[in-house]
Amino acid sequence: MDIKEKIILKASQLFREKGIKGTSMDELASSLGISKRTIYVNFEDKEHILIQILNYQRKVRDNKFAEYLEKSENVIEVFLRLLDMFNEMPDTNPLFYEEIYKYYPNIFNSMTEVLQHDQKHLIAFFNMGIQQGMIRKDLNVEISAFIIGQSSFKYMISTFLDKPEYSFKDIKYTMMTNFIRGISTEKGIKIVDAYLAEHQKDNKDLN
Repeated sequence: MDIKEKIILKASQLFREKGIKGTSMDELASSLGISKRTIYVNFEDKEHILIQILNYQRKVRDNKFAEYLEKSENVIEVFLRLLDMFNEMPDTNPLFYEEIYKYYPNIFNSMTEVLQHDQKHLIAFFNMGIQQGMIRKDLNVEISAFIIGQSSFKYMISTFLDKPEYSFKDIKYTMMTNFIRGISTEKGIKIVDAYLAEHQKDNKDLN
């Protein structure tokens, strides 16, 4: 791992824990045991770091998606593996999303563009699931792809605008499991229900 990647990973952790504005360059440098000058050699400013964080996370997500697609027997399993990956991620302070929305409008707009791009891939993914007999044939794939993208984005924004008592992670998990089950055929529903039963068992074991 080179120094640039180390900075990206540590900054991602601090931004998500304390917010972007709440993380100083001095703190970032100190946490890595490097000089602030080293950070500025690799990044122009905090906004540049934030852009690289989001690009890095998208690359990791896309690589995981390709890996799951290759190893899974059907699209329902891919969905559920992605959901597990999301659940294993550390919680994010709502300040992280709020500050992107308030102080980095160009980055926020680019996130919406990525969302539109992802919807095209979701349409192809849904069609694959229909061919596999896992997703209902009567599903409007265009609207369904739109719902997933827009719902995730709206729930993310609601964490700092509406300040619900539930975390973004819990909201997205509930929304996605119900959505996946709702678009599935009987074969797909059996896979989702087995996953939910196992997830519930794991939660009981932890408690």
